[in-house]
Amino acid sequence: MLSSGELIGDVAGNPLYSKSVLVWALFLVVSSYYIILVPLFDFLQKIKVKKINFPGSDEMIGERIGKFLLFFQLIYMSFNLVNGVNVAGSGSSGENIPFAFFWVFFPIDSLVMLYYAFYRDNKMLPANISIWIISNLIRGWSGMFLLVIFFEWCRAYRAGRIRLRWIVMVGSAVVLLYPILVNLKWIMRASSKVGFPEAADSAFSSLDGFDYFTLVGDGLTHLISRFQTTSILVEVIHMRDLLQDEFSNGKFSPFWMEGLHGIAFDRIFYGEKSVPIGVAFTGYADFDSVFEVGTWNTNISFAGWFFIAPYLIPFYIIYTIFLAALSSFLVRKLDFGEQAQDMLWFAWLIYLLPPWHSAFVLFIYSLLLFMMLKFIFSWVGVGIGRNLRN
Repeated sequence: MLSSGELIGDVAGNPLYSKSVLVWALFLVVSSYYIILVPLFDFLQKIKVKKINFPGSDEMIGERIGKFLLFFQLIYMSFNLVNGVNVAGSGSSGENIPFAFFWVFFPIDSLVMLYYAFYRDNKMLPANISIWIISNLIRGWSGMFLLVIFFEWCRAYRAGRIRLRWIVMVGSAVVLLYPILVNLKWIMRASSKVGFPEAADSAFSSLDGFDYFTLVGDGLTHLISRFQTTSILVEVIHMRDLLQDEFSNGKFSPFWMEGLHGIAFDRIFYGEKSVPIGVAFTGYADFDSVFEVGTWNTNISFAGWFFIAPYLIPFYIIYTIFLAALSSFLVRKLDFGEQAQDMLWFAWLIYLLPPWHSAFVLFIYSLLLFMMLKFIFSWVGVGIGRNLRN
């Protein structure tokens, strides 16, 4: 960005109005990632928490939960296919379709992620992960591959199985296959509007005239652009006066109202849900595409709220620590395992830092729901065992 004088990522092509602001934004992004993911994470892991001892065999509980989740995954996948909803980028979750309300309070994708972390070695995991990947691909999502790679990489690293040749092989495979995966993702997203054949034909036609290595290079650039949030923070700083006025006028919700609790509050008292900053910002900044506001969202970076509401910085930091501590407490009440800690750290990385508060609140809610499922299936198993003995 310094050398080209242009931003990258979602705001690609926008001129870089200040090099000093870019450096300042980079410092804030790197600092926030380090402080939250290293010292804060390590500190909270040192706090003693007593794990819940559920009655019955943990393997039995995991198998029952696995069968339960597999059943509802199949129902959820069928629901999306029949109604053509919950496709990435479509902006439609089927709110007016019967039974759609159920999936708001039963976030099956989040529950499968938790099951992966808590029951990695259970025999029901392969079937659940397979259906989970297929279901996400159908809806145009590809982020689940990042989760699988991260979990398995951490597991292999601890087992001492990571070698340089594996790093080269995995890295090369990701880079080489990325153009294909990206096109498949866009085909699935577009198919909800124009149909699969038309979406596929349009996607492959757009590749005419490009050799594959050019596409690989473009894909690598796209991958880097997708991971970074520095360019968006530069635009937030640039537009801070407008964003402060819009926030004061209630044009988008405060960070503490993002999530299920905020949606419920808005529905009860206002009749409609408010717009989070990630969605609202797509209507303020200059993006190189034509879209309807509300069909997608961007991430303003953790430090974005420092410039939108500077007077709320102390409360913002306290709120972040509260969410982090609550999530850490709940995970450790359920499991002390290393993969559970991997999952917690990963959730902080992809939800808390961009920031995506609504998703992180959903993650915490899913932890409570998973805890309830463990209670139910542990006591059900004990009850069945007693009846058989009698």
